[in-house]
Amino acid sequence: MLRTYYLHQLDEFCEDIIRLGSLVKHALQHAMRALETWNTTIADQVLQNDHEIDDLQRHLEERIIVLMVTQQPVAHDLRLLTSGFAIASELERIGDYACGVARRVHTIVSQPALVEVPVGLIEVYHEALKMYEMSLESFLQQDPDIARSLVRLEEKVDLKVARLREELIEVARQDSKRVKAVVALLNVVTLIERTADRATNIGERVIYLETNLKQDLNP
Repeated sequence: MLRTYYLHQLDEFCEDIIRLGSLVKHALQHAMRALETWNTTIADQVLQNDHEIDDLQRHLEERIIVLMVTQQPVAHDLRLLTSGFAIASELERIGDYACGVARRVHTIVSQPALVEVPVGLIEVYHEALKMYEMSLESFLQQDPDIARSLVRLEEKVDLKVARLREELIEVARQDSKRVKAVVALLNVVTLIERTADRATNIGERVIYLETNLKQDLNP
């Protein structure tokens, strides 16, 4: 009976992580939609909903502490809880990045000269989002091979980010009125890049969870 209850608690814990991941994905998608359309209303919704992400992350941390103290897990179960703790923190940070994008929408809209969102920025966002989705899938399936496949995608993101930064800097050089807007977009690029990095971190935790080995996917 106690074992059944314990396993049920672990299942609920995993479900909460996936639910947290879904909330964060929703925030990322809406933040980018706000940027593409210069829609401050959508940006505000992202900011207002961030408390749901924070609340669920805190709930997960409390659940982990209770399970660690009351059940004293070992082996795979212990790695599941410690990795879950780390993954929840990564997800919360990605949620913060979505809020950062939303705030930049307000910054850019307030400038006298708008800057068209580069196609390359949209492309790198979709690459980072794909990495994010794969990292969650690797956890859901507890599949380290999915996690390892993130390396190739991150290399693509890094290359596109470098080109995108050069493109935006050139826009600022050509029109000083757009400097502040360009700086805000450069900040968005950095936030997207960090999202990809965090997705890789999640992948590393999944590899550790399933193999008990630490592998650096972003050397």
